[in-house]
Amino acid sequence: MAEVSVIIPVYNNEKFIETCIGSVQAQSFGDLEILVIDDGSTDRSGRILERIAAADSRIRLIRQENAGTAAARNTGLALARGRYLTFVDGDDYISRDYIERLLFCAEETKAEMVICGITYVDEQGKLLRTLIPGEYERFRKEEWTFRISAVCSHFYSRKLWERYDVRFHPGERGEDMPISLFFSAVCAKISTLPMAGYYYVQHASSATHNFRGLNSYRLPYQALEKTIKKIQETGIANSPAFHELFVLRILSTCFFDLGRGASKDKMKELCDYIVRILETFFPQYYKNRLAGLLSPVEVPFLQKAAVRLLVILVRTGLIYPVSRLLSR
Repeated sequence: MAEVSVIIPVYNNEKFIETCIGSVQAQSFGDLEILVIDDGSTDRSGRILERIAAADSRIRLIRQENAGTAAARNTGLALARGRYLTFVDGDDYISRDYIERLLFCAEETKAEMVICGITYVDEQGKLLRTLIPGEYERFRKEEWTFRISAVCSHFYSRKLWERYDVRFHPGERGEDMPISLFFSAVCAKISTLPMAGYYYVQHASSATHNFRGLNSYRLPYQALEKTIKKIQETGIANSPAFHELFVLRILSTCFFDLGRGASKDKMKELCDYIVRILETFFPQYYKNRLAGLLSPVEVPFLQKAAVRLLVILVRTGLIYPVSRLLSR
């Protein structure tokens, strides 16, 4: 049994997949099981994967009909047997010591989840920006669980997923948010690693470039609500105030960023959802001491302002007229 399972969903990544898998094969820590899920690729990805897998016994190639990233990751989760697991998307890559350092941090701190940073690069490998987490301190400094919420920059104990029977929710975009929200609330053993060894490649066909919010995709309304319910049923192990702030940040991003320019009907649906979620699950949301502009939370000012403004808009009922200004 391998120590670490690496789950790699692939869909039409022929330009990037050799670099991606090559970076995993070249890890300084080699006791890996590499689960590659070909999610119905129609380009040359399948042939490239067959060639790579034939030369490395650590690689297990699984093929399935196209069902999306969430379903492909779930396939990997069902097959993973390592003590730890991590995710790498098929168009990204990782530094040579990425897994070794994450594993060492997890073992040294006895963490069940480790969050590291992200290096954003273009197709030629040119540095665009980096995001490196600061210190995580339970009940006092938990903001890095939502400042870096992409599961690909996380390292997990596999038992954590089994204990809570957690899986991705297929069918909606933003599949990382509910997962990160859940573990940020219920996992009592979290650490951060101040490195940015995950390389997120920004290119014309990447999810970031193609995502157009409410204009093209349905946001994870059902997944997010189910996750909030599950957290309340399971019990919050960490700060309830930070958990509420995480939800407010998700909702403010949906409203101000993803909702901008959407149709009036879609914005109305989003507003109804935001109001219902807050009034149902967080009836005292407007009293959150961390949601103020002068709160000590280590979050960029514009993000603090967005959260604060959303709180005011919902509290006063002005969210509906403001949404009409943002819609097209």
